[in-house]
Amino acid sequence: MLRRFVNTVCACGVGIALSSLMAGGAHAADMVTKAAPVPYAETDDFWTRPYLFGDLGRTQLKERGIELGLTLGNESVGNLTGGSKNTAANAGQLWFGAKFDMGKLAGIQGGTVGLTLVDRFGRNLNDQAGIPALQLTNEVFGRGNILRLTQLYYSQKLFDDRLELKGGRLPVGSDFFFGLCEFINLTFCGGQPGNIQGGYIYNWPVSQWAGVVHYKIAPEFTISVGVYDANPNYLTTSDPTVYFLPGVPHSTPASGVLVPVELVWAPKAPLNGTWRFGGWYDSASTIDGGLPGIISTIPGVGGVPDQNLGSQRGRYGVYESILQRLTVDGPGAVGWYTFLNTTVADHRTSYQDYQIALGFRHTGTFSWRPQDEVGFAVGTTHVNSAAFGPNAGGNEVPLEVWYGWQATGWMNLKFDAQYVINPGGRGYNGAGVKTDNAVVLGLRTEVHF
Repeated sequence: MLRRFVNTVCACGVGIALSSLMAGGAHAADMVTKAAPVPYAETDDFWTRPYLFGDLGRTQLKERGIELGLTLGNESVGNLTGGSKNTAANAGQLWFGAKFDMGKLAGIQGGTVGLTLVDRFGRNLNDQAGIPALQLTNEVFGRGNILRLTQLYYSQKLFDDRLELKGGRLPVGSDFFFGLCEFINLTFCGGQPGNIQGGYIYNWPVSQWAGVVHYKIAPEFTISVGVYDANPNYLTTSDPTVYFLPGVPHSTPASGVLVPVELVWAPKAPLNGTWRFGGWYDSASTIDGGLPGIISTIPGVGGVPDQNLGSQRGRYGVYESILQRLTVDGPGAVGWYTFLNTTVADHRTSYQDYQIALGFRHTGTFSWRPQDEVGFAVGTTHVNSAAFGPNAGGNEVPLEVWYGWQATGWMNLKFDAQYVINPGGRGYNGAGVKTDNAVVLGLRTEVHF
């Protein structure tokens, strides 16, 4: 049912966008990681309002302390070159979000309850086309085609909002790392440490029991510390008490505790930005596959991958993430922006031991299209030189460019092209066969309901 609904939305998307452009109405909804772009007003019509189905009482609910949202993100991609065959794949997610302001609802000032549910669907282009890439060419795929509990937390701000205490079921990337996802290649999307260390650092939509402290040491500086239950059984796709309900998975020898620490500098407008510098330590004794030092393997079941154990405990890494506005070229968000992400993981346990990503985005590409955007990024992911196989020591280098068309107030279409050099590090697949560089074309559709 969900798949048919998504296919209908995608099939109608371009036609609706053309109609909206000819009707002269195209205003702001923004990307997946951003809130609905414009406030609802009773005078908004079908083309300009921020939600497909209209307000439905959401404005009044928000005034009373209840904020609700339902969004579809879909990525259709196909390869023209690379891999073992040319084909296409579609993947996406439908997510529901709710926030409850406990100050308005219960008189607890500074308190917030958050809930996010994510239903993913579709297929992985890399698998379908035989592209041996380290990073997904349709980033929205992964962690099972199931409905997951992605966030369920309570947050309390104290001392004039300088201190925030947060606990519950959380993805690490909700409070740490790079938070934007404006590209289709995973290299440029979401928390970079989880991109190369996904075996034990779980990005959206997987959540785990955790506690986080944010403390604002100065108006533009915040220091954060988190403690996460690092257990691979959170990745299950067969136990709904863990992936859908806030259950606690049973412990394994691969379990541990993940502790990220981060310092954030957030310069203010007009050239606002977010500069993150941090690191993490995980107490488990696991090692990525394809590396020396593995002494035993725990077979994976129910969506949980195999866990390779080593003789030493501890995994760690450091990272920086810079998101900065460069220019103010007009009203609102019109201007140039850039990001630079770097992550280095420890050499002993990491098959992918570093990743670098640099990107640029311009909002207001044309004066008559002030909400349209264009983006470009280039990155690299390195394979540990000690790894087994022909890709050892190689670098996968993706390049991506897109044009974002704000078709209506509630729908954004992003026309995308990727070029992946040396998929897998040196281009070799699992059978040791050299593959060509991959050219991938795609369309991302985002609809706010």
